[in-house]
Amino acid sequence: MVLLYLDFTKKLIEREKALVQQVVKNSTDSVFGIDPGSTKIAVFDHDTMDQSRARVTFFILGSSENSIQLRKRLLEVVNQSISKELKNLGIEFYLQEPNIYVDSPMTM
Repeated sequence: MVLLYLDFTKKLIEREKALVQQVVKNSTDSVFGIDPGSTKIAVFDHDTMDQSRARVTFFILGSSENSIQLRKRLLEVVNQSISKELKNLGIEFYLQEPNIYVDSPMTM
């Protein structure tokens, strides 16, 4: 599972939130190696700041420790796609370092 946050430079209006959700979904669903339909996107406003944030979770197929480099590369591809599309729409954001969770086999 990959968890990432997009922090926007302003509060997004509903139309922009819908665009962000569509861009993220299209960007993750179109990349080979990401479980189709696994992307969950939540866009919310900060209570104390005049900004919005999106929390994105998605699953990369395979859960082996050996696939961590592949996971990082797939994440780079997704980030490039999201960044390009949101810039084209005039939506500014910055990306926090993503968290990558890997299931490890239990040892006996």
